[in-house]
Amino acid sequence: MALTLFFTLSLQADFIVVDEVVKLEAFNQQVEPMGEELSQKTGINLYMSLIKDLENNQSIVEYQKSLMQSLKQPAVLLSFVENDKQIQIYAEDKLLYETFDKDQIMDPLAIWPFFNGAIIPILGAKLKDMPANEKYAAAMFNGYAEISEQIAASKGVELKTAVGNTNKNIYKLMISLLFFVSVFTVIKLIYDYKKRKREKNESL
Repeated sequence: MALTLFFTLSLQADFIVVDEVVKLEAFNQQVEPMGEELSQKTGINLYMSLIKDLENNQSIVEYQKSLMQSLKQPAVLLSFVENDKQIQIYAEDKLLYETFDKDQIMDPLAIWPFFNGAIIPILGAKLKDMPANEKYAAAMFNGYAEISEQIAASKGVELKTAVGNTNKNIYKLMISLLFFVSVFTVIKLIYDYKKRKREKNESL
């Protein structure tokens, strides 16, 4: 999924409650309408925080619990810590976990068409032509959109701001290509190693 994003220092956001990492206006422009529509149609608030680092040996869940105290409930919080590359989805009301599939969204093996993880594979992808903050934006937007659509579906409503199947399939195809390139690279390394070893034995 391609995102054309540009930088701005002054951002107004309700559902991106902290952003020390991405700081892109187009990112806000895609997330905020989805969060607003989800809140209006389901009564559930989906928030996002993106921070550089945790303080005082705090865990990401401890950080989320603290942040949750200032957020309108019922709420789900999707958080990213850049320096540790940590991702977590947290809800105070445990019943909210029944409205979305956390394991699927956090799946680190999102290889199409078998798996559908929405965040971790993009964060780990080597995308040399994409700035880091845009890669983080793509990953977090993907996760936010997936959580939003699953919550909406659980409540029997549709979101006009939903990403849609086309973008999801593009995402899955991108992850599949990354996977097969990685597998091919490993196979080639093994082949080259065995070839060098065989040539060395033949020269003895």
